[in-house]
Amino acid sequence: MKDFALFLSRITPLCEDDMPLIVGQNTAQQIIDGKWGLIESGLDFKQTIQSLMHNEHRLSRQNTYWIEKVSGTWSLCHRGLLKPTFPGSNINEWFRVSLLLHICRHWLGDTWMPASLSLVSGENQSKTYADILLPETEVRYEQAYFSLELTDVENLEPMASRALKSRNISEILLLAESYCHIPHFTSDWVASLFGITPKTLYRYFKDHNTSFLEIKKSAVLKRSKQLLFETDESVSNIAYRMGYENVSNYNRAIKAMCGLTPAQLRKTKSD
Repeated sequence: MKDFALFLSRITPLCEDDMPLIVGQNTAQQIIDGKWGLIESGLDFKQTIQSLMHNEHRLSRQNTYWIEKVSGTWSLCHRGLLKPTFPGSNINEWFRVSLLLHICRHWLGDTWMPASLSLVSGENQSKTYADILLPETEVRYEQAYFSLELTDVENLEPMASRALKSRNISEILLLAESYCHIPHFTSDWVASLFGITPKTLYRYFKDHNTSFLEIKKSAVLKRSKQLLFETDESVSNIAYRMGYENVSNYNRAIKAMCGLTPAQLRKTKSD
């Protein structure tokens, strides 16, 4: 992912201003045409969004996609693993804006526009692309995650269509491992994914002799160990990837979980 972002950073000055937008549009068309098996033919828009969420791992293992209600409106959300200050990360973000926008337009109409867009990148990095692609859309910069408002789209559903009570706890553990790095990964948020109340979620965990906090801590620690042991990423970068803006807070959180700081934990791999 870093090599790809650096490539984008270096090639962009040699291209027209709309390069990442055109690439995103072309990639969207390939997805619509069935490439990578992300979207099956004959689906309506709601089914298409659900299919994208279910098959996201086929598109990228470096990014997380989900849908949620933001201020009462369904939004298509995304969070990458590169800090917004990394060269090329803003270009990569606009590639994904264009990709998702054109997938939406295939079902909602060529003139469809989101009322608002939240971006991780800063205004000085992104205003050129915003002016080209979404001149009438309200754009918020330097947000914790990407969010594309699905204006005038109703009747979407939480990501999980099957009742929580019919699910094995192992499924919830896998979900936690996938989303524990999202800044607002809370019990309320998880409950909203299943269309249930936080009380119902609490009872579900109690029935399985655990709690949301324990599941989240386990997922954060497991994913952190994987990054610490299997990559040479700095602790600062890993902290960002795990949803912590402040590396000191990340250090304290990991030490509270296992008695070691991330740096100390990494050293145990070679002991």
